[in-house]
Amino acid sequence: MRQLTATTMHILWVFVATCLVRQSGAFLPSNAGVSLPVTDYTLTDITVQGIVRAVARYFEDTNPDRYRKGDLTGLNPLTPSRLFQRHYGDCVYSTKFERVIKAILNTNIQISNKYSHRAVWHFNGNQIDNGNRKMMGIQDTLLTLLLAGDESTPDYDVARQYCGQFLHMAQSFYSNTNWIELHRWLNENPDEIFTSSELGIHDPLSLRQSPESEGMCQNCAGNITRPELQDCSNNLRPYVHYLTSGYRSGQDVTKPAADPESDWGACSHGGLYDASRTEVATGGINKESSDPRRSPHYTLHKQAALTAIQATEDFFYHPETGLYRLIGEQKFRKLLNLDAGTSLTFVIDVSGSMSDDVAAVKEETIRLVGLHGETCLAASKYVVAPFNDPDYGPVFVTTDDQRCVEYINALTANGGGDCPELANSGLELGVQNSINGANVYVFTDATDKDSEKVPDVLALIEQKEVRVIYLLTGTCSSRRRKRAIDISSVSPSYVSIAAASGGEIYRTDKSGIRELTQIIEGDIRASQVKIIQRTSRGHSALDVDIPVDSTMRELLVSVVGSLSSNTVIIMNPNGMEGTPSEMGANVYTSSDVQLVFSINVTEPNAKGNWLLKLRGLDLSTEYSVKVSANSHLDFTFDILETDATGTAFPIDGKPVGGAEVLLMIQVSAPDTASSVSEIRLHNSAGDATLLTASAEPVTGRTEGIFTASLILPTEPFFVSIVGLDTQGREFLRTQPSEITVVKFKLEQLPSNNTIEDLVPGGNGTFGFRVTNDGPADTLNISVSVLNRTLSSAVTGSLVTAQVSPTSMVLATGQTREGLVTVTATRDVPAGTPVKVTLFVTSSVSSSRNFLFIEATVFAVQDEVDENPDKNDHIAPTCSILSSGGGCTVDQMGRDCQQHTWWVRARAMDDAIVTEVVLDPEIESGGTGKQSLVYENFTADDVTFLYSASCCCPMVQFTVRDGASNNVSCGVDHYTKISGQIDEPVSNGPMHIPLGLSTCMIGVIAAAVIVATLIIAGVLRSRA
Repeated sequence: MRQLTATTMHILWVFVATCLVRQSGAFLPSNAGVSLPVTDYTLTDITVQGIVRAVARYFEDTNPDRYRKGDLTGLNPLTPSRLFQRHYGDCVYSTKFERVIKAILNTNIQISNKYSHRAVWHFNGNQIDNGNRKMMGIQDTLLTLLLAGDESTPDYDVARQYCGQFLHMAQSFYSNTNWIELHRWLNENPDEIFTSSELGIHDPLSLRQSPESEGMCQNCAGNITRPELQDCSNNLRPYVHYLTSGYRSGQDVTKPAADPESDWGACSHGGLYDASRTEVATGGINKESSDPRRSPHYTLHKQAALTAIQATEDFFYHPETGLYRLIGEQKFRKLLNLDAGTSLTFVIDVSGSMSDDVAAVKEETIRLVGLHGETCLAASKYVVAPFNDPDYGPVFVTTDDQRCVEYINALTANGGGDCPELANSGLELGVQNSINGANVYVFTDATDKDSEKVPDVLALIEQKEVRVIYLLTGTCSSRRRKRAIDISSVSPSYVSIAAASGGEIYRTDKSGIRELTQIIEGDIRASQVKIIQRTSRGHSALDVDIPVDSTMRELLVSVVGSLSSNTVIIMNPNGMEGTPSEMGANVYTSSDVQLVFSINVTEPNAKGNWLLKLRGLDLSTEYSVKVSANSHLDFTFDILETDATGTAFPIDGKPVGGAEVLLMIQVSAPDTASSVSEIRLHNSAGDATLLTASAEPVTGRTEGIFTASLILPTEPFFVSIVGLDTQGREFLRTQPSEITVVKFKLEQLPSNNTIEDLVPGGNGTFGFRVTNDGPADTLNISVSVLNRTLSSAVTGSLVTAQVSPTSMVLATGQTREGLVTVTATRDVPAGTPVKVTLFVTSSVSSSRNFLFIEATVFAVQDEVDENPDKNDHIAPTCSILSSGGGCTVDQMGRDCQQHTWWVRARAMDDAIVTEVVLDPEIESGGTGKQSLVYENFTADDVTFLYSASCCCPMVQFTVRDGASNNVSCGVDHYTKISGQIDEPVSNGPMHIPLGLSTCMIGVIAAAVIVATLIIAGVLRSRA
């Protein structure tokens, strides 16, 4: 695959665009919820394949002693898990990398949904120049963010959102414009992949946007009410060097009206869901699918998709313009989470009473760094967020383990003598800076003072998918006690945060903190995937089955409750049982309130069903059991809803209890699972299964996707899946984060979404809709803004947000809309990213819904002329350089095709030659012969050789530039003898039929071959 340079793009010439064209409209998000041909490429397929290929190339190129070209890029299938396992071995998991891909992909897909009405985001509506400039703005903002400071400085979460935005537009460009059709004629192999080296990088593009006055499409043959029966294979105007795209109904750019009696007009996107396809020019040019009902240019879907994949790969790893070259290796690795370990995050209370705790954290951190510093278990990022009262932060972030040790060693516990403390504010900083899916450890002996921050923290936890573990040595009512604190005195905020994140609360006294910190070691070793979580009260005994599949190497078991030395018994698959110590477990902490241990299960006789037995339980105590493991096999899930076209998108906000949804499962390391049979929804305690659904595999190019249509429970739940691994053993995996359901739906409205236009001194808006599915309620509405750069709340001096209305009174089934306005002051730095969170809270229950919008304050763009050639008033030149042969009266007769002549001409312009029109063209059924070979190609200077039989005894070349200035030149062998013989039928006005004549098809094919050879020679000579 080759990339088209600016010079080569100018080589793409006039007749190149003649025969083929397809429709506009981005690729579909995924195969979930929609019926697509199994061979189709979706945004999911394109994005995943492009990113994984880029990383495979990076691994190959930077490890030449280990790999030859193709060792990794040639893996089949090439998936994140196979790539990581091949490169790192069994010790490193691809989960972090997969979460990055998902974050980039989610932004990509959300643009299809939230900005569906904005033509520029999808290169619809002939928005070539505006789209290119928008991509340049995104790229500039991305690079400003990533080039700041060292590798610990950038907010990579924000950077991934910019990546998703850029990639959506790049991928849409190849689906929706005529780029593919325009370049199919350049090579001897028309299926060769060419990407643009200028897109999103240079303005103006060498290939000009077509003028609105230029009807670029003609009506497609066939029934306009049945898109699949139309023939749009030759509906683009030939001989022009313009880029164009189709207009789509329902967007903010309307298709220009054309003469209803004409065959020619602006192009449509086309397909079943585009109403503009019935207007002149009918049909369309999009290539989003190989289904002719969706895409008029369905036969070019694969080529458009492969080009989009190459563009995605090049965005990250092109030798000149890729992010790897632009930001450097270390930041490239952080952006894509390519380092071995995950983040290790400590949120530490540094008030005076915490001196023992801080000392224990110091000791454990130093131990962990020393133990794992040079292994695959070492953290790739260290985060420390201190807090007390009245202060919290600043957060400390580093990739250097020794710098982390030095920072923690320098922490001192003092001040904050009063109680409670700003624990949730500190936690917010810690979560914000953690790698998605990581564990966050909170050390405190105090209750939280800032419970009003809990909704923000919960929203952030849901976004980052982190797990919060509290290590408590006291509360405000128990600081002086010598024994472990009672669970009843723990802050409700801590309980709700731990439950929602699938975390845990561990308790001890000051003397036990050093032992308790060893829990972190167990998490590092064996908490990669979650197997079981269960709470129980009121039972004297509890049995928990633990299926150990062939992918597991170590189990980690946590039991919290009132315990004695023989409360916990484990039994292996061979029937042997005993206490964890008797069974050879590695015990990390053991006390009268918690027990954490791990078991090595690598041996074949350790595979199978284990049994955890709890005996002699206190009926009044709640017991918590959590089981995790060391394994590559895991999953993520999304709750989707479908639109009117059947396309599935992730829901906004929290799900509504009782709603019918599509649950989509993505299995990590799908090559280790032979099947997924069930999707289970459990109650929050894990002691009851609320719903079991069959997992239906989604056919398509991305492996490991399953869906289930189901009706959501009306109570909180978490999700697990059951299946068989490749050895035939049952596996169980759980996503422990609790999903709370609400009684009112909150969704963002795409129609009035202008938040993308936020600039210093300006504002942007987004609309929302609330639908009440519960009892009559007064809903209170609020909005907050977080400056992502500062990782602190914005107080109003830089970016503010207002919501209207601030409350809604809704009866059952009633719907109402509102608007959020975000305003940036004039002095806010361009490129500042903010997160706007909208909260809707019930007055009759504890139900709360929220959605968050990521926005960026972009730089004000200078006014740009839509036509870069606007001020060009100088016509191009057309000159005859030489000619040979001729046509006599006799030679123009019945045997005219046996006699030939030729002419060499040159077209020049001071800027760009956009079009050469050949007159006449041989009409269908003609007997003449013509050929046109381009001998020299640059943007402003073209030399071409025209030859014809005497059936075509004259020719005129009309040359146009970007400002539509034109000039003509030609040769005429007929006029001087016009009275002696009838004009040959090939003469006369140029006629552009729906299909090219047989003669012209052959001529163009021959010309393309010759042109390709010439171009190849030119390129080789330049190389």
